[in-house]
Amino acid sequence: MKGIIRTFIFVLISLFSTNYVLSSLFYGSDQKTFVIIALALTLLFYLGKPLLATFGLPTRGVGFLFIATILSTLTIYVLTIFLPDFTIMETTLSDLIIFGFMLPSKSLTAFWSALFSAFILSVVYTFFEWLCASKK
Repeated sequence: MKGIIRTFIFVLISLFSTNYVLSSLFYGSDQKTFVIIALALTLLFYLGKPLLATFGLPTRGVGFLFIATILSTLTIYVLTIFLPDFTIMETTLSDLIIFGFMLPSKSLTAFWSALFSAFILSVVYTFFEWLCASKK
């Protein structure tokens, strides 16, 4: 039970971070839609690692991040089909300055918005999971 609650909190933090960076996911006016999306992603991240380990796929590192991004993108897309209030909007990435280099702003289509949202979601979730890793 403790693991599910921890995963749910990490998914909530990841969703809020994704909306802060991109604001491409629109949940509508109903809060039930947001909770359903958070629960679906919680199930994905909670049950994903044991299933990936069963099939011999990576459960840590860049390989896991890639697989988690793909699975999150698919989950977000399926949720847009079943939840009428949930939509993925086109967005624009603002200018970024990294180590003195300026990256220009970029317009993203709905597909790329979903992909980048899933990537940010996976990175933030994986970071918090790594941060709370316990010694066994």
